[in-house]
Amino acid sequence: MNETKPTKESFSQFVSRVAGFAAGISVLVILLDMPEVQPLAWSVLQYAVTLWVCIVGIPSGARLLWKHKLHVIKGAVIIHEAFGQRKLGQLNQLWTWKTGQKPEQAALPATHEVGAVMSVCLPPIDQQNGKEVQNGAVKGSLPMATGPFALLPLNPRPQPSSTLSKEFASEKIFNAIQLAGLKMEEPPEVLAIDSGPTLQTISFKLPAGLQLSQLIKKRDDLANHLGYDQGFSVTSSSFPSAAAFVIPHDKRAFVYLSDMIAELQAFAKSAQLPLVYGKDMEGKPLLVDLAKLPHLLVAGATGSGKSVFINDLLASLTTLRSPKEVRLLLIDPKMVEFTIYAGLPHLITPPVADPKRAALALRKMVVEMEKRYECFSKVGARNILHYNRKHPEELLPHMVCVIDEYADLMLVAGGDVEDAVQRLTQLGRAAGLHIIMGTQRPSTDVVTGVIKANLPSRVAFQLKSVYDFRTVMDCSGPHLLGGGDGVSMLNGGKLIRFQSAAISADDEEMTQFIEQLIEYWKEWEAKHHAPPVEPAKSQAIVEEDEPEPEEPAETEGEEPRDVDEWTAADDSEELPQELYARAVQVARSHGGVSGTVLQQKLGVDYLTAANLIQRMSDEGKLSQEFDFEKKMRLWLDDSPRSSDEELLERMKKNICEKRSARSSELQQALGIRKEKVLQLMGVLVEEGFLLSPESLKSGYIPAWDEEQMEAYLSEKYEV
Repeated sequence: MNETKPTKESFSQFVSRVAGFAAGISVLVILLDMPEVQPLAWSVLQYAVTLWVCIVGIPSGARLLWKHKLHVIKGAVIIHEAFGQRKLGQLNQLWTWKTGQKPEQAALPATHEVGAVMSVCLPPIDQQNGKEVQNGAVKGSLPMATGPFALLPLNPRPQPSSTLSKEFASEKIFNAIQLAGLKMEEPPEVLAIDSGPTLQTISFKLPAGLQLSQLIKKRDDLANHLGYDQGFSVTSSSFPSAAAFVIPHDKRAFVYLSDMIAELQAFAKSAQLPLVYGKDMEGKPLLVDLAKLPHLLVAGATGSGKSVFINDLLASLTTLRSPKEVRLLLIDPKMVEFTIYAGLPHLITPPVADPKRAALALRKMVVEMEKRYECFSKVGARNILHYNRKHPEELLPHMVCVIDEYADLMLVAGGDVEDAVQRLTQLGRAAGLHIIMGTQRPSTDVVTGVIKANLPSRVAFQLKSVYDFRTVMDCSGPHLLGGGDGVSMLNGGKLIRFQSAAISADDEEMTQFIEQLIEYWKEWEAKHHAPPVEPAKSQAIVEEDEPEPEEPAETEGEEPRDVDEWTAADDSEELPQELYARAVQVARSHGGVSGTVLQQKLGVDYLTAANLIQRMSDEGKLSQEFDFEKKMRLWLDDSPRSSDEELLERMKKNICEKRSARSSELQQALGIRKEKVLQLMGVLVEEGFLLSPESLKSGYIPAWDEEQMEAYLSEKYEV
């Protein structure tokens, strides 16, 4: 039997053993309180500790620091920021803005075409010195934050928790795959670990006999063994014969708009309406041009980050483009998100909260679109970009309509809203009109097929069900984490997962920035002698019946159709009686009518058609509700329906004739609101004509049998 050869003791181990023995004896003597040898014991203890620190402690500590030098440097930088660098940076930025110093010019970054949308993914920026970092080396200098960018809050946590090492990741993947019941002989070779603000993607070599499809089928088991119930996914890798695990960070990084100032300024040189989405899975800024989308659908449940994302889009747009370049129409049925923007000079009108006024505002946008196309045809321009190049002294601004909750608008004024949105999304791009539409409930009755067909660019955050995600993206997607973790599709292209940017994670900081931004643009308007939009005048976009005072004549050098003039357009003129009579005849002959039908039959513009429909609806000739199946408001007969007694009789007759008590059929037959139908059906239940529904899905059932119904029809109507 071979004996193992003892290992040779090192010099450090020898010194540690001798010093430890001497220190132990000295401490024992001191504790026993022997006065005659206690001074000697203190001296021996001092020499033993000093000897060990000089020969063993300092060299070992130096080797340890050198081994973990990157973590030490990162920690020192974080401590340095925490104790003054952040405040110093804010003071420097504010000083630069106040003194009016101009930023240095940054080189235009390389761009990529993604689904015909100009997007850019740039390397990260060193937040300490404003320089570009590539492969660990600092390259060039980037412009300092000036103007409204100097007001942006700085990011307190720009980096996520530490990324997994290749050795640890390989062992973790090996254990999870074995526990999931799949065959793997040894830990896999980790090819790359790409770390972003929220996720880290671990690419590893697949061994022989193990396929990517097997890993995808075992996704839930792998997530369980890895310890990630949400956010984990299995996907393909850019390496051949490899797979990738997407694992969330234990503590994700914040993504602030201030992190991407330099990239956004450089991108804005080639983009008409530059927007910041956030950072992709590799931590690169994701920037897009709204003019090339040209509209956007944003869906997300409560807490998913939808409203924060929309606020980020507004902030990135209004920090770069002046009120002469971009005008905004903000529609906020919830009355909580856009109220802080009141007073911003970019606004056409104060944020609109009433759904009916919002429908009128969308109609006015359609009218403006038609006026612009007439103007383009007169001067021979193809689109707004071509027109502005030919008429630099009379620039037309882009107009962006932002709707925070589209579902609420559809509930109150579905027909009018859908018709206006459809026309704007179909024809608005060339005229410079764009829509950003947000919704919490992307059901098929809200986001209809017609609307989706004209919104190929979409963003989805965490939703309540996979069916909602399929409604938005037309395909399945990853398990999203919430809090800004989203998926983007640009002009029908591939899905891009990203972490959305925010102005600030602190609501107070965000509100303070928007207030300072409003003050900045008001000072800009005063400096450039641009009269601000007065709320009283801009209110005209949603007021239909109040006549406006006469505006002063246009002075030389002003826009040919200023936004104020557009909002103050007088649409309150009475409709000609002959035109109204023709509209009534068209509605009666078609059994109903829509704005498109009236435009085709009468040759009127969109707003006139909408006013004709509204008048017929107010007079009781058309139903108040829009029939989405027939795409029109249904025609009601001209007989008066003044009392509930007559409605009850008509309801009884209809039920007896059709042997059915469906509320939808009764609503269509009577031309009244669903709430009124349900109220009357409750009265019939009390009279014993109907039976109360056993469940919400079963509905009302006639209590009379067929003989009673036939007798009722024979007696009342001699049928």
